[in-house]
Amino acid sequence: MSDLISSKYVQGILAGLIAVILLIASFAAGVSVGERKARHFSKWSDNYSQMFGPRRGGRGSPPFGLMPDTHGAFGKVLSLSGSEVVVQGKDGVERNVLVTSSTEIRVGRERGGIDDVRPDDQAAVFGAPNDKGQIEARLIRLMK
Repeated sequence: MSDLISSKYVQGILAGLIAVILLIASFAAGVSVGERKARHFSKWSDNYSQMFGPRRGGRGSPPFGLMPDTHGAFGKVLSLSGSEVVVQGKDGVERNVLVTSSTEIRVGRERGGIDDVRPDDQAAVFGAPNDKGQIEARLIRLMK
């Protein structure tokens, strides 16, 4: 039996099987990542109007109406409820902003906190959209 295992033919077959198993595992990992991305972007488009307002198109909006303006908001703070802030932009569209523990809040040039956010403040919000149609804020700058 030890002669069979030590033969170059059997060792070649075992090496080939290991290579095939590694190839299948890497392919399965790629499929899994691709499915997660597809799931995220299909939900993202369902909430487009909540995140960015009505779609605008045509030659006037760069690049030709294919992309949203930004992942953020600039305007007046309408309300604050727990960790969610509602900001009304200059276009009249209300955007829901989620404040997390990693959100940096600035009042002018100074560091601030969620307690500094008040209705009627002017705020610039920068972040990324999530699956619920909210903007997960990375930075909120308040102009008092």
